[in-house]
Amino acid sequence: MRGRTENVNRRDLLKLFGMSVGASLAGVSLPRKVTAQDAKPKLFGTARNVIVIQNCGAMSPQEGLDFKESKYTASDLDPQRVNSDFVLSKTLFPNYQVWAPDVSLVRSFRGIGLVHFPAQYHTQAGRAMNTALIREIPAFGSVVAYELESQRRETDTFPTYISFDLDGARCPPIGSGMLPPKFAGLNLSTSNVFETFSGSDTADTSATVTRRFETLNRFLEVSSVENEAIGPKAEEYKASYDYAVKLLVDPRFKKMLSITDEEKKRYGADKDVARANFGLSMLLARNALALDAGARFLWVSNSYNGGNGHFDVHDHLYDRSIPLNSGRQCVYKSFPRFDKAFSSLITDLKSMPGHEAGKTVFDETLICVLVEFGRTPDMNPHGGRDHYIQNYTNMFLGGGVKPGRVIGKTDEVGGKVLSNGWKFKEQPYMDHVASTIYSALGIDFSKRIHDTPSGREYEYQQTAPLGGPEFIPRTAIDELFV
Repeated sequence: MRGRTENVNRRDLLKLFGMSVGASLAGVSLPRKVTAQDAKPKLFGTARNVIVIQNCGAMSPQEGLDFKESKYTASDLDPQRVNSDFVLSKTLFPNYQVWAPDVSLVRSFRGIGLVHFPAQYHTQAGRAMNTALIREIPAFGSVVAYELESQRRETDTFPTYISFDLDGARCPPIGSGMLPPKFAGLNLSTSNVFETFSGSDTADTSATVTRRFETLNRFLEVSSVENEAIGPKAEEYKASYDYAVKLLVDPRFKKMLSITDEEKKRYGADKDVARANFGLSMLLARNALALDAGARFLWVSNSYNGGNGHFDVHDHLYDRSIPLNSGRQCVYKSFPRFDKAFSSLITDLKSMPGHEAGKTVFDETLICVLVEFGRTPDMNPHGGRDHYIQNYTNMFLGGGVKPGRVIGKTDEVGGKVLSNGWKFKEQPYMDHVASTIYSALGIDFSKRIHDTPSGREYEYQQTAPLGGPEFIPRTAIDELFV
């Protein structure tokens, strides 16, 4: 594939442009009837952009964002107090001073699924998985793209929703569901996007574009002869084909892929041996925002080598000497890897001018660092922590988030929630992350789509979900902003 896109096979081409299994509903996607509730919720509208960082496998809270010293804690973690309710290990987060003062934490999240796939699906869809409706449910990033479509400019060629290395997560891109396929999101894989598209071209520009256009025309192979066999996928292929053409004739796409050796070193990408290079993903997300070409909802999947994710450490959590299988890493490797790229991203976003005078891109971008569930307060006999849904922590900063907030409180070992930290008796769920993102972008999360293929209304944020808890308050996590 090096430098010559006409040699890309069809499977790699479709993978490159974010095709996801089971992402479109059978039949043609039509404009939907969407209405809001009578009582419109409070919307903050403090962010122009969103970056979601998905730490696949579930980073341990007790070693990370809800640090707890116990009989299991290693003696070399060097805990440092950020504020009265926030302690971090300097060993695991050596650059914490760059970003920790700006963050707010929600420690009272409750999970629904103890298995990675449905839990990661919940993260991506903003609702619990219901197998009866799964083909019509869009990723909430697709809903964001659908809602922001009217704000796009003629010069915008990048899709609103772009993900990076999401194909390597246990739950890959779920697509646009009942929404038109153009909102499915474009997934770029760091394992092949640079090799395929950032090589130097020796021919003139028009010849290069023509060659790449002919490559993308190969999408037609799956639209006519094979249409009966693949059914609903043809429309999604066509949507990604259209985006691909727009991207490749726009020189800003090449600029997005332009990354220096110094930048790779600063983000830790130069030494990252994973198939999903986290440093490169973060650099691509930064560049996408810097180029201001239409991308406003960016999803960075820290999926390492696929599977459940490298934070899924059920054994040898602190052991540097034993190589773990399935792409998992001990905390001395996985946590600093995150910290290096994350701190560099925050530094760069703060140095980039925003759309509004006097604001930076950091000020205008809501950044959410998410995991799919928590980890057991007690270590198992193998020196690891198992899956835990009773409580876990997610992190928020930028985009109008007030720094220094800690919403929710857990006990001395991180096993029980002592206070939810907000105005509801129920714990927050991943559904409320989606509502919070909608609110920050000024999107009314009380909206519902009436004419769904199943006949069951799709609520942007559910209150009585099938397959979920009995009741979920319809609300954003307002405490992050006020």
